Amino acid sequence: MRTFALLLLSTSLVGADDKADDAVKKEVAKLQGAWTTISLRWNGKDMPTDGKFGIQFVFKNDQATVKSSEAVEKEYAKITFKLDPSTNPPVVDLVVSSGIQKDAKIEGIYKIKDDELTICAKVFGMDRPTEFDSPEGASIVLIVLKREKK
Repeated sequence: MRTFALLLLSTSLVGADDKADDAVKKEVAKLQGAWTTISLRWNGKDMPTDGKFGIQFVFKNDQATVKSSEAVEKEYAKITFKLDPSTNPPVVDLVVSSGIQKDAKIEGIYKIKDDELTICAKVFGMDRPTEFDSPEGASIVLIVLKREKK
């Protein structure tokens, strides 16, 4: 009887993991393609979304290629991301996989609404933001991206 109970418990846990994996896969699928910055706020200040701060993310599977000014691309050329849509707000963990900041870890939150993606992340430090805001001096970036038409 004990063996049956353990088997039943492990089967239900596997089912829960499968549902979580499916939710993550659906979220990752929503990101695929190119997204361009429409607003950027850093340390409480609105930044221009052209020139140096004009950033495009091209998502493919669980990686994003960053296209921007030469200076930005040198720092963050490629980023690997991991999503957890089961939290409120959903969380994203970013790891710089290519560039000067290679291996830097960035914790954030995100939301996807139609063709808009909002990411709020702590750039320096490991305190994940809990709301979509970029207060002065907090080292938090709030970036809103719009999906590019194919």
